[in-house]
Amino acid sequence: MNRMARQSLARSIKGAAALEFALVSGVLMAMLLGGFELGLMMWTRGTLQAVAAQTARCVAIGSSACTTSKSPQQYAVDLATTKLGSAMITKANVTVTAATTCKSASGSFEVVTISASPWVGSIVYPFTGPTQTLTACYPH
Repeated sequence: MNRMARQSLARSIKGAAALEFALVSGVLMAMLLGGFELGLMMWTRGTLQAVAAQTARCVAIGSSACTTSKSPQQYAVDLATTKLGSAMITKANVTVTAATTCKSASGSFEVVTISASPWVGSIVYPFTGPTQTLTACYPH
């Protein structure tokens, strides 16, 4: 190649956009998928917190939905399965206790604690999701 052809080839911008996209797309995709994963983890945590609160309320008011026909633990599992669409927690993950204090308030409370390792987090946590412990209390 002569000198003029080499200089012309060096100044050519054909394909520059494709090369730049190839360099940036990997980072962009990782950020997008990580954002989706983080959002899913936050949604799951919020839903499990709502399940804990609804179970605590059900036990505190003595509803037959969670005391006579099934245990409060099974009520929480059924509620979580309905809201999340999968069996994320089992009866072993749910504890129901009575307490005299709750978040600096005193009285008589029903406290529900759910511990779960959600199925989300496969990008952020590739082996197992982080164990989350969610607590809710409701006064008698």
